[in-house]
Amino acid sequence: MTNSEKLISAFSEQVFFKELVYSDLKFVPDGKTEVELADLLINLEDVVLAIQLKERNERDRTEDLRIEEKWLHDKRKKAKRQIAETIKSIRNKTICLKNLRGVEIAIHSDAEIVPLIVFDNPSIKHYKHLLSYQLTEEESVNCISFTDYKIMCKQLVSPVEIIEYIKWREHFYKNNGEVDYLLADTDDGIFISKPRNNETLITQYLYEKYGDAFNNDYKKYASLLNTYTYVLHEHTDYSSEDGASYAIVLFLAHLHLDEIKCFVERIQKSLNEAKNKNYSIVGSLRNTLRNYGIVFTATEQGGMIPTDILLDEVFKTQSVKKLLQVAMSWVNEEQYRIDFLYWLKND
Repeated sequence: MTNSEKLISAFSEQVFFKELVYSDLKFVPDGKTEVELADLLINLEDVVLAIQLKERNERDRTEDLRIEEKWLHDKRKKAKRQIAETIKSIRNKTICLKNLRGVEIAIHSDAEIVPLIVFDNPSIKHYKHLLSYQLTEEESVNCISFTDYKIMCKQLVSPVEIIEYIKWREHFYKNNGEVDYLLADTDDGIFISKPRNNETLITQYLYEKYGDAFNNDYKKYASLLNTYTYVLHEHTDYSSEDGASYAIVLFLAHLHLDEIKCFVERIQKSLNEAKNKNYSIVGSLRNTLRNYGIVFTATEQGGMIPTDILLDEVFKTQSVKKLLQVAMSWVNEEQYRIDFLYWLKND
């Protein structure tokens, strides 16, 4: 593994969590020789982000742009081939790989695959936004610098939002070509951006999706959710469902920024109620399109609403198949506790 591969894996772990990140991507098909997939997979089960990284070693870099452009030309061809082979391998058969938690998880052959090529060469300032990885322009892959990849992840934070942006980005450049300047009219006025610099196209994506209501609070809430999710492995009640920690991370990774905002607001309210010893159900969230419900409670340390009461109330009265109980308890001025209980409805 190169230095850049180690860096992108470590960075992606902070954004996507160990449960979702796969960096050891070698497997042996039945009776065949070893196959290596892309450099990194982010597996949300229904959708997979396949990342191919191409690094220019510092000792090999020059000031001659012609040499660097030749490097880019050669690496583009190889990266496209590797992306195409990765998609073909996943499509051929469901394979099992170990995530960064060391747990073997299936990469489903029918999952949506979103490819991304990341270049790490500071000598080259601009890359093509899209490359066709097969014979037709319909089969395209997004290209981005490693610097802009990090900016994208830090701006969007939510795993599913990052993947949705990559898909939207491809659609945008297919329709508009290699945009240098972008002029957008909003209720707050007109803003001008240069999509080639620091992945500023994200602003347009957020505006189109959330309108003027979007602000930096969304990113703050998403960062807070990351903080909560880091403790999932240690604060999950495994009596609910086998592998609940992984299932909950997967569940939270599918929350978009507007859902995350509501999620964090209710957690903060629950914590305040727990501090004041008002132990009760504080709030809930429900998404009928995605068949989930979340119940937020203020409890004494380690406390939960009795499962039979909660399940009977929610699954019989609401149209949801997944239920997450989030229990907040107050310890002291410097510490609180968050616990999770996850259930799936048996049809």
